[in-house]
Amino acid sequence: MERYIIGILAIVGLMLTWVMVQQLWKRAFPDKHIDGDVLAGRSDCGNCGCTVSCSIKEIKKTKK
Repeated sequence: MERYIIGILAIVGLMLTWVMVQQLWKRAFPDKHIDGDVLAGRSDCGNCGCTVSCSIKEIKKTKK
């Protein structure tokens, strides 16, 4: 029984941590967000503040 409680608390803890991460990212990128996920589309983000895929990285890929 103790393992189930630990498992449930761990899942709830991870969910609360993710909500906190989302809130911190929302403060870091105050621009309007297309969807509720602040981190969506920001992999390898260059911190330019845009919400679309990076055109500069696309240009660098085509030059290689």
